[in-house]
Amino acid sequence: MGIPCADPGHGRSDDVQQAATEAAPDGGHVDAAFVYDANRAIIEQAKGMLMFVYGIDADEAFERLREQSQQHNVKLRLVAQQVSQDLVGLARSSSPTRRMEHDLLLRTAHQRISDAAVRQSGNEAELGGRNA
Repeated sequence: MGIPCADPGHGRSDDVQQAATEAAPDGGHVDAAFVYDANRAIIEQAKGMLMFVYGIDADEAFERLREQSQQHNVKLRLVAQQVSQDLVGLARSSSPTRRMEHDLLLRTAHQRISDAAVRQSGNEAELGGRNA
């Protein structure tokens, strides 16, 4: 899940397509992989937000986005983009207490990681496959 950017246009798929076209070295040929990755990032961000809000896994979050897309005949990317924008707006208007609770979780995450070797290296394989 990404942190919202101060740039109001950041991550907008229309902007992604336009930026890719303008930046293309061959005069406008857009790399399909770039556009695919950008669109996928929008969907993944919305999935992460739904996972947080509803306490669901990634598959269920995707299913909820997909259902909305199909029921209303709107592209999945556009549904995901709107959900993300709406949830960011809602988060910005949330109470200071709730924001402080989230901030505390972020600032103390390192304290809840149980194995110091994993915290330092980020590599569980060094621990003989043990899960942290």
